[in-house]
Amino acid sequence: MTIRDRIVGQAAVLAPLSVDQAESWTRWLNDPDTTRYLYGRRERPPSSVTLGEMVDWGRRMLADPWRLAVAIEDPASAAVIGNARLVPMAGRRARFSILIGEAAHRGRGLGTDATRLTCTLGFRLMGVREIVLDVDPRNKPAVGAYLRAGFEPGRGDSMRLVAPRAGASVARSV
Repeated sequence: MTIRDRIVGQAAVLAPLSVDQAESWTRWLNDPDTTRYLYGRRERPPSSVTLGEMVDWGRRMLADPWRLAVAIEDPASAAVIGNARLVPMAGRRARFSILIGEAAHRGRGLGTDATRLTCTLGFRLMGVREIVLDVDPRNKPAVGAYLRAGFEPGRGDSMRLVAPRAGASVARSV
């Protein structure tokens, strides 16, 4: 599933995910600089991905009523520069992942803001109590963004964000 309306944050905009964006996804996932830390240290990335594979991925994301997938836009240009996902897990938990595919938009706070916005949606729309992620500790910009978004280090390469108690706000209201 995805959102219906754009959600404007302080630095980023969440927008509906669309298979029309698959050409960008393909380009991003075939760029070694973009995928350098995307796969776990024990995982082997695919040699390349095709447009057809990305269209299939997008269709699966949109058809799955339990997963949340959103596009990330640059507010100045409305260009899609990445995407973020929440995949439900047992025990009212979800796994978060994000990709800022357009290199020119990295390091500007868009990933931190998109992380906050997406996690707020997860707590509100999905009813999860905890959001987890895995991050390669060598990816210092990502680790910093997750810490700024409120995640706490866990075991190994994991980090976690716990839902605020009733009445408290999540990083910033959506």
